[in-house]
Parts: sequence; C-alpha cells; structure tokens
Amino acid sequence: MKSNRAAIRYAKALLLESVEKSSVEKTFQDMELVTKTFNNNIELKHMVDSNIIKNSIKVSSLKLIFKELSTTSLSLLNVLNDNNRLNIFDSVALKYKELYNSHKDIQLATVTTAVPLSKDLENQVLSTISKLTNKKTNLVNKIDKTLIGGFVLRVGDIEYNASFKNKLKSIKQEFNKNTNLLTT
Repeated sequence: MKSNRAAIRYAKALLLESVEKSSVEKTFQDMELVTKTFNNNIELKHMVDSNIIKNSIKVSSLKLIFKELSTTSLSLLNVLNDNNRLNIFDSVALKYKELYNSHKDIQLATVTTAVPLSKDLENQVLSTISKLTNKKTNLVNKIDKTLIGGFVLRVGDIEYNASFKNKLKSIKQEFNKNTNLLTT
C-alpha cells in the first residue's frame, strides 16, 4: 500500500515535470517502454526488488537497459535511486500512464472475450464507447476461454457482462431458487 501511494506521488511529480518541459508524449513513450520491459522480464523485477544487490549496481543496470530514455525519465531514475525506491520504478511508470490518460482525457476500456476481436469489431466497440462517453477510448482485448461466448466490457468503474458464462450462471441461480421454493 505504501509503495502504491509513493508510486502515485512520483508519477504526479514526473507528469508535472514533463508538462513543464513539454515532454509529456516522450515521457509517456518512455514509461510504455519501462512497463513492457518489466512485464516481459520477471528477472528484472527480481533484481530491483533484491535487498542483496547494491543500489549502485541496480541503477547502472537500469541505465544500461533503458539507455534510450529521455533526460526527464532518467532524472526519475536518479531520484528513485537517491530515495532508495528503485523497486517501484515499474509501478511509477504504470501510474504515470494512468495519469497521462487522465491528463489527455483518454479512458481505458477492457473487453474480455473468448476469442480475439477482429479489427472491424474492435473499431465498432471503440466507436460505440466513445459516442456513449464522449471521451477518446483505448481498448484492451483480453482473452478468457472460460467465457464460452459473448463478452465482458469494463469502462472505468462500470462493467457490462454479456458472456454466456454469466447467463448460464444466472439461469442456474434462478433454477436453484425455484427448486428451493418447491422443497419448502
């Protein structure tokens, strides 16, 4: 919990600095690279989380791995090192991306389906969400084969579940409720 709050504070500071330096887009691209790299390399996360490896080795390794980062993003790395917080670098990057989307008035929508969406269907979903919410939307398509069919759409705090799995669950609950009435 503490590291999450700290990540938000660092991300806010990074956004303010990148706005001041007119490098919001470049910093966003940097943070995209950081999150993708951490997501694809669990060993990297273990390295920055390690209490055995010295911070000097961690920061030099991170600077080598992320040598193409902008000066604004590298300054974040230096600040995290100075404050002994290198372990939250990936969390700060993730929080920055969220703050960036909020700053640009972009919302994130997640659609979970049993099979990947076609580009045409993805564009239709994006268009519908954007019209309903009057906001630009980025869509993430997650695959969950247990849904059988249909979809689950999540936009912010709102979730619409139109999956076959959910419909079958509702039918089962209704059936159990009706059979319980007969036995009493």
